[in-house]
Amino acid sequence: MTTVFFHSDLDDPNAWRDTLQAALPDVHFIVGPQCETPEAVDVALVWTPPPQGLRAFPRLRAVLSLGAGVDQLRLADLDPRIPVARLIDPTLTQRMVEYCQAAVLYFHRHLHLHARHQAAREWQFIPPVSAAARQVLVLGLGELGSAVAGALAQQGFQVTGWSRSPKQLPGVDCRHGEAALNEALGRCDVLINLLPLTPQTTGVLNRDLFARLRPQACLVQVGRGGHLVEADLLAALDAGQLAGAFIDVFGVEPLPAEHPFWAHPALRLTPHVASLSDPVQSAATVIDNIGRAMRGEPLRHAIDRSAGY
Repeated sequence: MTTVFFHSDLDDPNAWRDTLQAALPDVHFIVGPQCETPEAVDVALVWTPPPQGLRAFPRLRAVLSLGAGVDQLRLADLDPRIPVARLIDPTLTQRMVEYCQAAVLYFHRHLHLHARHQAAREWQFIPPVSAAARQVLVLGLGELGSAVAGALAQQGFQVTGWSRSPKQLPGVDCRHGEAALNEALGRCDVLINLLPLTPQTTGVLNRDLFARLRPQACLVQVGRGGHLVEADLLAALDAGQLAGAFIDVFGVEPLPAEHPFWAHPALRLTPHVASLSDPVQSAATVIDNIGRAMRGEPLRHAIDRSAGY
């Protein structure tokens, strides 16, 4: 028997239990946050670690993230010998693509400006422009970033993708390195952040980066809350350097009711819903990795612990 410990405040544990046990009848499924028998757990299938931490499971063979990222797992607190895998599946990717397309189109068709005109009861005509006249910059060209950049390029937008290492994508101007980033920021109309969260990228969306953007650029923040310096975003919006932002991830979730983001007219907020896993669609990868973990084989979509993603 294989024992799987499940913990998430975003995903439906019953749907995951039913899906996994239909394929693996011998799986014993424990739902967190608490686990009374940590010594029996073989695999942790989690969005965030349980309160007792993942080191509390002495025979753990693998940690499977319920998302495409792993920074929320607090890897520094996990035995480095235990393999960790991201969750990559077509549904999760497609949902991120849809969200980013919607956000880019919202800004492209001036809906952020029309919303303010409506609130002020002002009738202002703004002629539309072609997608080919819009410069979209995607930071991070991993599984999600590459799919988003490619989809926007197919819609006719001028898309630049930036990553730490060189990449090649059809229809996308792929760049890497600090000098290339600075040049791309200067001609950007819409910036999409899909970087992994690492010590090097923490706080990357800050006053300095916003100052390098084309005036009245817009931001789509779907990476991690730790990427964004929130006070710097508010200052850039109030100064007119940025015209608007879609924010799906936050430093503190749920976003506190007193947070200034709620009332800011240039912000559109969503509660971390840009890309969620679907048990039915994602189960094949998870089931495969459970089997690999029990056989001692390398996991699919395993992360590089030294890089943090």
